[in-house]
Amino acid sequence: MATRARPRPGLSTVQLRNRMILSARRIITEHWPRVDRCPTCRSAWPCPPTESAYGYLATVGQDGWAPPQRAGSRR
Repeated sequence: MATRARPRPGLSTVQLRNRMILSARRIITEHWPRVDRCPTCRSAWPCPPTESAYGYLATVGQDGWAPPQRAGSRR
């Protein structure tokens, strides 16, 4: 049987919250649009995973977060 990665049983509420914030930010970064389309889902942006991630960030007071521009994409 395959083992699944799970949070350690000893995680505090703050540690779990921080991990979820990082996960939400990663989802937003991976699904960030290129010409109004999600590069991962190929659907109109915002895609469902991005909406969920933004919804979570809004509940923890970090709504409006956007990934920083990458150094190679600046002009």
